[in-house]
Amino acid sequence: MSASRSGVPASAWVRPVLLLVGGGLLAVLLFLADQLIAAIAVSLFSLFMAYWTSPLRSGPHTPLAQARTRGADTAIILWAPGDPLSARLQAAIRGPREDVVWVNVFRDPHAQEVLTSHGGKGALPLVMVGEQTMVNATAGQLLDLQASVRRDQGQADDGTDTER
Repeated sequence: MSASRSGVPASAWVRPVLLLVGGGLLAVLLFLADQLIAAIAVSLFSLFMAYWTSPLRSGPHTPLAQARTRGADTAIILWAPGDPLSARLQAAIRGPREDVVWVNVFRDPHAQEVLTSHGGKGALPLVMVGEQTMVNATAGQLLDLQASVRRDQGQADDGTDTER
């Protein structure tokens, strides 16, 4: 996987370029069919989607080393711009939250190593809560994992033995 100087692999640009080219071709066809308003709408939409799926949309980022200093019930989410599942999770977990930290794998070499050890780009978004890790996590799975870790911590703090 070849990478540019910023750590972004060249393959991260495929989807945005295809969106631009496809949207541009459709806009030209609409323009030639005297559908000017539709051509403008398609052009604007394809520009937006190309930006949204590109590494230019850097989004939230905290270095992995700093993220690991937070509490054990804090969810550390490794994500990448342009990854559809990462975008879906970001849309579901809106706004700043104290119990969620986002780590952009294109901006953190250590996060890239962790991601590689868990299956690479196909594991995104990778969620780590305490000692537990989940690949391709959804918002529901993230919240369930956090609740599980909190419950386990509560039992450990109470001295309750979970084994029978």
